[in-house]
Order: sequence, then structure tokens, then C-alpha cells
Amino acid sequence: MLATILDGYVDEPSMLGVPPYISPYIRQVAGVCRELGVDCRYMSIDRWRKGESVPGELLIFIGGAVVPGKYLRTYPASIREVMDIARSFKGLKILGGGLARFGIIKDGFDYIAKKDVDALLYDVLTDNFDGHRFHSLNEWNRWLLNGSYIVEQHPDFPYSIIAEIETFRGCPRYITGGCSFCIEPLYGKPVFRDVDDIVKEVETLRKLGVLNFRVGGQSCIYSYKGFGVGEKDIVQPNVGAIRSLFSRLHKLNPKVLHVDNANPAVIATYQDESEKITEVLVKYTTPGNVVSFGMESADPEVRKCNNLNTSPSQVMDAIRIVNELGSERGENGMPRLLPGLNFICGLRCERKESYAMSFKFLEEVLSRGYLLRRINVRQIAEIRGKFKFKYKHECWKFRKEVREKIDAPMLRRIVPEMTILKDVYLEVKKGNYTYGRQIGSYPLVIVLPYPDNTGKFVDVKVVGYGKRSVTGVEYPLNINSASYRALMAIPGIGEKKAVSIIRNRPYRKTEDAVNSYPELKEFIEE
Repeated sequence: MLATILDGYVDEPSMLGVPPYISPYIRQVAGVCRELGVDCRYMSIDRWRKGESVPGELLIFIGGAVVPGKYLRTYPASIREVMDIARSFKGLKILGGGLARFGIIKDGFDYIAKKDVDALLYDVLTDNFDGHRFHSLNEWNRWLLNGSYIVEQHPDFPYSIIAEIETFRGCPRYITGGCSFCIEPLYGKPVFRDVDDIVKEVETLRKLGVLNFRVGGQSCIYSYKGFGVGEKDIVQPNVGAIRSLFSRLHKLNPKVLHVDNANPAVIATYQDESEKITEVLVKYTTPGNVVSFGMESADPEVRKCNNLNTSPSQVMDAIRIVNELGSERGENGMPRLLPGLNFICGLRCERKESYAMSFKFLEEVLSRGYLLRRINVRQIAEIRGKFKFKYKHECWKFRKEVREKIDAPMLRRIVPEMTILKDVYLEVKKGNYTYGRQIGSYPLVIVLPYPDNTGKFVDVKVVGYGKRSVTGVEYPLNINSASYRALMAIPGIGEKKAVSIIRNRPYRKTEDAVNSYPELKEFIEE
């Protein structure tokens, strides 16, 4: 039997699988196949979009953007695409991911995984399926290891792929129901993977050639193996466990090691422990790292109605702690560790004034000189229940003001003009522009205002700003081969000078070009 894992890409509160990311779902399903002796192939939805048919007798489709965002190179599979694939495939069909778990797609497949698709696949292939279930901790670890080989079939392997790594499932706030909209508390009491198992997984992937990792599969990295789980919803951080995990991962010499979610209430409540953990993350992870805070709203009424996890004062404390310890610029040009912030439009008890409160909070962050790597403003996803999105106009206005009045000045602080951003992966070429990003958690979009070859890494010097992106020029620039548009992007070099530079090429020495055009000095000399 030939099985095809069709990656329709996932985007969930504690998991990302949109390229260059590969989600744990893919590796877990591949692990089941290998354990049972089933020949297994990886296929991306983008290959199907280009006209390739799905081979084999078994299809495992993984997809679901539960918290959809904006994507640079591609996008998760739509419901129409999923159904088109299901109709055309003649073999056994299994659907997993958010599309299945949350009932977004209800038919068209032989099995739709209401819980873990890897456990369902195992039970179906061993003729033991009698209901949906979660995988056990042993199965979880075992199948991740067994399925690690599948990364070699990913189009970004080995240099630009980033593997999403899970530390635990669920949220410690499950005892109070958690935030009204979030799926993590639905898993019940958190299940933690051991440090040894996580390290072994990363070590296995490193041996295969994977360079980049994000420990993003958790609701709060500061709560990993925390004390008091099941007794209180704000657990005490376990500094020793987190230090052990990241110091050992650091020794595996990854090119990129980042994290994702963090509960600001944990950081604000246990400041001593959280400062130590922040120091651990700054020391053992790589620059450009982001801890994403779920604030959702600064309105106390919204917080109460939706059981949100933190108050504005707690968020401000958490922002301060991470900034004080993590804002130093690292070797790739980005600050070492910064907070991100999430807002949600359409929560229960929302008022017009809610948005003014949230914007006032952001103005206070800006006035205090703190840095926020990114601010997400998104509409509520109705996964756990119904929400009435009453104030759409206020939401769009809030988002527009955030982009113009908060994001823009914040971006100039994070990457001042002439900052050199290293190892920028060029991904998309559109007309006279090339778009790239550094590999990592919430990487900054970097625009080259000239066409260039994609699929390569370059260093870039920042010369301008968009609302959420920066404009840059490859650094150091080869003066004898740089295009007209690349030369035009250099501050102070206009049309006439660019034409003159090209006419006078080649230059035997860079000094000759600099003597004639001093503006080039900052771009052709290291």
C-alpha cells in the first residue's frame, strides 16, 4: 500500500505548519506509517495546485487554519480544494487537523479525525478503530521519532525548513475553562513531554539535516512542567526544567531556535522565576525570537465575560520584563527576544469603547519605549461557540490605526535604518520586487525593490519602511553586477547616478566607485 500525506497546512493557536514550517501532524502520521510498514510519501497542496494528481491507495489529508493569518509564499487549503481532492481520490481517505477536529468539514472522507489523526490512522490500519481518541504520551513521542524521515521530502528541506516542536498539550487554565474562544483548554489537564524526549526528537531531526526549530507547540512556554497544574490556572514556572530543555537544545547547534506562546499573567505573577526563564531564552535561543502574548482586549468587561487570562497591568509587566532582558541586538541584526501581542475582535461583551482602551494601552507601550515585535489584530474564530461581531467598523479602524500609529514607529525602533539583517531567505518574486524573510518565529518581511533570484540566503541592509515590512538592499552589493533598480534603491543614488555607475563599469577597485559616488560606501564595503 502507498499512502500519501497531503499537507494542506495548519495554523492553530499553538501550532504552525505553513511553509517553511512543517507541523508535527505530518511527522506523527508518517511515524504511524513507518511503524506499520506502509510506504508513505509527502505531498504539499501547492504541488496539487500545479496539477499533480495524488498517488496511492491511502490519502491522509492534514489541514485547517483555525487562526488564519497573512502568508507570504502560499496559503492553507480552502474547503473547496479539500473537497475537490476528496472527490477525485479513489482510495481510502482520512482527514485530520483543524478542518476535521472542529467540524469544518463533515463529509467526503471515510474517516474524519475528531481527535488525533495519528491515533485514528493507527487504529484503522490495525483494524482496531472503535472511536476517536487522543494518542498516548508514548505514542506521541514514538511516532514523532519514527516519522522524522518525512522532512526530507519537504520542499524547504534542508536549509529553510523549520520544524515545529511540541512541549505539551493543553492549557493550565483548563480548570476555569480557559479563554472563551481558545481550543487548548478543551484537551483537559495538560500532558507534558519530558525533556529527554524533546531533545531526542530535535537531535534526530538535526542528524537528518534540519537546521531550524521553533518550540512553538504549547499554550505557554513559561508554564512548561509548571508547579500547581490542576490546582490553579496561573501555575508557578519550573525554571530548572526550562533551563535543562533549552541548554540541551542549544548544544545541538541549531541555526535557528525560537519559541512562541507565553502567558503574560504567569510572567507578571511570578516575576523572579520568569526573569530567570527569560534569561535562559535569551542565552540559549537565537536572535529574532518572539514570545507571543494573548492579551485579546484591554477592556475589563471583555476580560470578565471571556475569562481572559491577563489584565493590562500584567501584560505591561510582562512586556517590561522581556524588553529589559531581551531587547539587545543579536548577531543576525534582530533583537534577541521581544514580545508580540494578540488582539481579537468580536469577543463577548465588546463595546465601541473596547477598541479605544486597547489603543490607549498600545500608546502607553510606545511612550514607555518598549518594543513589540508584532501586533496581531484578528476576527474571532467561532470554534468553541457563537460570537456576535457587532463592531466591525471599529475593529477595522483600530487595526488601521495600529498599523499607522504603532507598528510604523515601532518598526523603526526594532530595525533602525542601515541595520544589517543576515540570512534573509528570498521566497517570492513579484514584478520588480523580491520578498524575503529570516527563518524563525514571526519573521519580518523584507522587500528588495528589484527582482532577484529566489531560494537563496542573502544579507540585507535596511533603507526604508512599510507598515509591517522593511525595504532593503543586498549587502555587500557587487557594484559591477548590481542591477539598475538595485542601485536606484540606495539612498542618494537617483536615476542619473545609477545610469552613470553602470556606464563606468567595471570598477577594478571599490575605492574607484566610492570616490566618484560616496553614497555607495555604506553598501559595498564590509
